[in-house]
Amino acid sequence: MRYKVYWRKAGIKPEIGSKFLDIVNQKKPKNFLEIGVYTGVTARNVLDLQSRLFNNDFSYLGIDLFEDYKPSDEKEIAPNYIRSNNQYLSNPLKHLVYNVILKEQLNSIKSVYNFLKKYKDNVKLIKGNSIEVLPTIDLSIYDMIFIDGGHSYETISSELKLIHKRAKKNCLILVDDYFHHEAPGIKKAVDELVKENDYKLKVHHNRFAEILL
Repeated sequence: MRYKVYWRKAGIKPEIGSKFLDIVNQKKPKNFLEIGVYTGVTARNVLDLQSRLFNNDFSYLGIDLFEDYKPSDEKEIAPNYIRSNNQYLSNPLKHLVYNVILKEQLNSIKSVYNFLKKYKDNVKLIKGNSIEVLPTIDLSIYDMIFIDGGHSYETISSELKLIHKRAKKNCLILVDDYFHHEAPGIKKAVDELVKENDYKLKVHHNRFAEILL
């Protein structure tokens, strides 16, 4: 399946994004939860896929700090493209449209909602820290949960424990950046959950860690 970037900055490049979509398509999640939305590119690709699979009977929930993320105050480990908190666009036309004409902050919740408006009846976005938000939502409805937010061991471990406790059986958890050299805590947290609960771990494309509850 082809992953599209839709003229926006994305944390996943098209080639690996297409492989990610193949994993999602294998699971065919009617209800999808993403932690770490950024500018909404992955969300849009997932929604496009869900729409083809389920017509209009599906849901997507995204959790992110959105424009409230402040690198200067943040102790969290984050990828460089987020940590820099800039909106540099190498394509001059994109730069002109977003930074000069629209002056649109692409990772703001308003911008992401607008980007996903085609699926407005199927989408819900929550601005906040995932560790605070996850206990407030019903995780038992989700068929697949994609974790791509904070990259510290503390954050990933807390998210996995909350999900493990409250998600339904056969929910597929997919964790990005399993082998990220700047964030070894991701692998540590995933490996701990797998070992403690005797789960099977499958790693896709040397990047995505898959755990089936």
